[in-house]
Amino acid sequence: MVEITAKAVLFDMDGTLVDTTQCVERAWHALALSHNMDGDELLKHVHGRPCLDTLKAHFPVSCHTPEYAHEFELRIVNETDGVHEVPGALRAVQSLQRDKWAVVTAASRMWATMRMQQAGLPLPKWMVSSDDITRGKPHPEAFETGARCLGCDPQNVVVFEDAVNGVVAARAAGATVVALSTSTTADALLGAGAHYVICDFTQVRIVDHGADIVVVISQ
Repeated sequence: MVEITAKAVLFDMDGTLVDTTQCVERAWHALALSHNMDGDELLKHVHGRPCLDTLKAHFPVSCHTPEYAHEFELRIVNETDGVHEVPGALRAVQSLQRDKWAVVTAASRMWATMRMQQAGLPLPKWMVSSDDITRGKPHPEAFETGARCLGCDPQNVVVFEDAVNGVVAARAAGATVVALSTSTTADALLGAGAHYVICDFTQVRIVDHGADIVVVISQ
């Protein structure tokens, strides 16, 4: 058993609080095939980064506009088959006072809000989305912004993440990183710098003492 003491908690959304892996990967795979690309190869690069960044990195210039990215995101969020809470996620966020946690996501605010609602999870008081930053994960800006919203130094924050880009970003911000192996292997997450790796939130108990938060991990 591991105990981590912190002041606040930051959660990624896709693959961390909400299991969207199936519908997200279906959409990217289909888009890749429509451009005669290797869908399986593309899927190695899509998790944990803003949609527009992925489009710019891997697709023709005609796909590089915010409007195209927004339209593609709408296609994904309107598909709800396979979308559900990651086991234990609701209990985890309900363990915390609203001013002690935030969502930090590579998705747009529209996408993140809809996915949280579709999964039956409460919306946070604070959400940092791709709409709020200029440099997406793996740059630490998103997690630094999330910590600032909660009035904390990132070094006093626990981050829950499922993607390599997110782990790298959280470590660069100075946070303690607990990674979920929902979309990425444990070896890859540890290699990216995660301090701990869990399957889902059934391995975690969060106790909010007011001044401090204790995250208990069963390994």
